[in-house]
Amino acid sequence: MSVLGAARSASARPPVLVIDDKIDDSDVTMSALDHAGFPAIAESQGDAALERARNNLTRLVVSELYVPCAEGACVVTVLKGDRYRLPRLHVLVHTRHTTTADTDWAFAAGCDALVPKGASVAVLIREVRRLDGFAA
Repeated sequence: MSVLGAARSASARPPVLVIDDKIDDSDVTMSALDHAGFPAIAESQGDAALERARNNLTRLVVSELYVPCAEGACVVTVLKGDRYRLPRLHVLVHTRHTTTADTDWAFAAGCDALVPKGASVAVLIREVRRLDGFAA
């Protein structure tokens, strides 16, 4: 099963969708979001993540950069290219791939922000709040 976690907090706010094929990394991100009061759900498979996002279960995605899916090289590219169905979706790339080439590729793919894994939880949550429309 590709779902790594259920929504962790009851709220009117749509859950943040965490996409990461490494379960340990996903758990750390989910814990940080939960602690900050953001309900979150997780997917480890690109195709399942696309289905969740397209069913309007989220408006914010926190994704590893290189999670493949059947529709393209990575989920980030497919999600950000689907502006017709997902016009308000924001994507924060949370990754260990931080070379200049990786960073350039992430922004060319359409991500709205990038936070390297290993950055403080405060930095991650600040960017989540900014993209989700809440004051930092």
